[in-house]
Amino acid sequence: MQATADTVAGLVGDLERQFPGIKERLVDEAGELRRFVNVYVNEEDIRFLDGQKTALKAGDQVSIVPAIAGGRT
Repeated sequence: MQATADTVAGLVGDLERQFPGIKERLVDEAGELRRFVNVYVNEEDIRFLDGQKTALKAGDQVSIVPAIAGGRT
């Protein structure tokens, strides 16, 4: 899929425009990414960049990965 935005926060907004309801699954009431949602820009975790303010440019690859836990050991 493709989206247009200058920042990760803008990307979330564009995804919400394309897929209504996705934003509430990605961010909490305060607008912060939910703790179980991991976002990577060109394979770099945005927590170690500028968070949702991380700048995006044409051609960047953004991965949104929900954390998975549980199951049997």
